[in-house]
Amino acid sequence: MTQIVVGTAGHIDHGKTALVKALTGTDTDSLSEEKSRGMTIDLGFAYLDQTITIIDVPGHEKFIRNMVAGVSTIHIALVVIAADDGIMPQTREHLHILKLLGVKKGIIALTKTDLVDDPDWLDLVELDIRDIISNIFENDVKIIRTSVENGEGIDSLKKEINSQSKSTKVGLDRDFFYLPIDRVFTKSGFGKVVTGTVLSGEAKNNQELEIIPGNHKVKIRGMQSHGNETLSVEMGDRAAINLSGSELGDLYRGKVIADIDSVKTTQRLIANVSIINDTKWKLKNNQRVHIHIGTAQVIAKALISEKSIAKSQSTNVLFILDKPVAAIMDQRFIIRSFSPMETIGGCIVLDPNPMQTKQLLKQWTNQLELKPSKRFKQFISYSWKNPKSLLKWSYHFNTNKTQIAEWISKEDIENKHDLLFTKEKYKSSIDTVKEFLKQFHLDNPYQESLSKEELKKKTQFSEKWLSFILDSISDIVIKTKGSFALKTHSVVLSDKDSKLSSRLEKSLIDSGYELPSADTLFSDEPQKALELLHILKKNGRVIEIQQGMWIHISLIDKLKNDLSKYFSTNKEMKVSDFKIITSTSRKSAIPLLEYSDNQSFTVREGDYRIKGEVID
Repeated sequence: MTQIVVGTAGHIDHGKTALVKALTGTDTDSLSEEKSRGMTIDLGFAYLDQTITIIDVPGHEKFIRNMVAGVSTIHIALVVIAADDGIMPQTREHLHILKLLGVKKGIIALTKTDLVDDPDWLDLVELDIRDIISNIFENDVKIIRTSVENGEGIDSLKKEINSQSKSTKVGLDRDFFYLPIDRVFTKSGFGKVVTGTVLSGEAKNNQELEIIPGNHKVKIRGMQSHGNETLSVEMGDRAAINLSGSELGDLYRGKVIADIDSVKTTQRLIANVSIINDTKWKLKNNQRVHIHIGTAQVIAKALISEKSIAKSQSTNVLFILDKPVAAIMDQRFIIRSFSPMETIGGCIVLDPNPMQTKQLLKQWTNQLELKPSKRFKQFISYSWKNPKSLLKWSYHFNTNKTQIAEWISKEDIENKHDLLFTKEKYKSSIDTVKEFLKQFHLDNPYQESLSKEELKKKTQFSEKWLSFILDSISDIVIKTKGSFALKTHSVVLSDKDSKLSSRLEKSLIDSGYELPSADTLFSDEPQKALELLHILKKNGRVIEIQQGMWIHISLIDKLKNDLSKYFSTNKEMKVSDFKIITSTSRKSAIPLLEYSDNQSFTVREGDYRIKGEVID
């Protein structure tokens, strides 16, 4: 059964903790300091029933950090406003935070009604409340008058919470386990225990997870939900998880536990920032701010293209964090001024771990779309040289495969051979390969083809993407021995090179069995000689006996005749005999003998050769 988390919000001393106790019977002020000071300092937890958890959050402005840690994981806001005070500063700030963090449902509890004798005053307070919450929540918000002293409205409030809970959706399941830690404690005989709300996925007993930041592996020893032992927890559950592992000393609120390799640690992220409409603060370039993301709080520097953005304005911002956090795509968070600390804006993560170079990072920050499907297409286009699969993109966007499939359909993205790409970049890739091959043929008119490895290096395409593109243009590209060329390409010698080619053949014939190299044949143009030799080789006019050692084809028949004549009177042949037959040095004789062995002109037996099968 889906569990729902209800979080209190409201000004200090407006009766949040007393109201939670009246609803659940649990006093959430569990810390001795809270008892002595008479106010909630940290998060408190109580259960309305087996499916509804109430988080009691601090109201004092000094403890906003703890308040945000609680609100970041709630489904319904229970806004507590005292009848005798009405709307107060922390009420307004809490309402801003609720809206900025995307809490869509709310209930107003008008507390301490026993302290107000004037019915008209209560009506005025309700009018003020209606005015301020008009653009905060999406549901029809009910205002319920309550008193913990005489029990007024408590039952009605319980019914409303139950009613709202039944129609509440817990949000998108990202298909991996993800729990922001809001409390850490040590239990005698068990060790470290963390608590939090499961925001995605499922975890089971004995499962391995990862603590982020830190990337330490841990194992679940046991779990509780709503005070009961359980073998598994899932999205929406409040969970207490007993962990085992070798590095549990650095656990604190702000870290998350998640499936291994599902969330990356980051110290910079790009977010769309919206400044609230009733602040005097401006967000300036290079300004330091407090970021409250998940249950973590860090200091960050904001980098923006404008000099500043003011109330009701929004823009994309690159945040450089002073310490690592775990952030995920499209996560909501808030920013507060550095000093004095006031809530100034809400943010949505557009890229939790931007990998662009410094030169491209500013442009990437400015152009990122707020709408997830359009931003997804931007990422696809940006990675056009190394397309990823649907599964890999689901990991990158911290979402499920169904969501990715919807975006693919919506944004007209291609999904072929387990690769996602846009039609525009597909065409660009084809044009890129064709242009590189065309330029290669222009620069190297006498080379037949370009190797795939060299083409990959020039285009900087991934192996899989290059293969896909080459297969896609097989009608205009020919493959020969792992190399590629345009079908329109043919090797045609110029008049000048045709004459040089003839000279080369004559020089090789004159060289006999000496196996000259290109620079020996044409010392003034060795590279040109090498190009022409390869063309002659392709045309069957010359043979490369070993790398860089050449012979004319006409001399091969002469060699066969010389060997046939020798073996007509001799059964065996030594290297020295072969040197005499061919009038060559050992440097040329050995490669030529090895060639003769390979062609079955001769057969080697120890230090001797005997006649091969192709010799008459």
